[in-house]
Amino acid sequence: MKVEIKFFATLRLHLRVASLSLDLNENTTVNELIDILVKHFNDEKVREYLIDENGIRKGTMILINGKNILHLNGLDTKIEEGVISIFPPAGGG
Repeated sequence: MKVEIKFFATLRLHLRVASLSLDLNENTTVNELIDILVKHFNDEKVREYLIDENGIRKGTMILINGKNILHLNGLDTKIEEGVISIFPPAGGG
């Protein structure tokens, strides 16, 4: 299945890319997607931006076709065909 992953804020700046199109298996979870992104970019910081020892890092938003995974099954949410938007925690003041 085809997905477009859109990166925002500091994650976009870090990766130097606004979006990425991937072809994923139908049973891919968000947690597996993060592993795929780490391998694709060869960058462990991708994981550090999004998750910590407790799961999804506080302030992180991952949307699958506009639905926040925190209201679904968290990191175990299955990816759906369409658009995945990833917002790392925001900071500043």
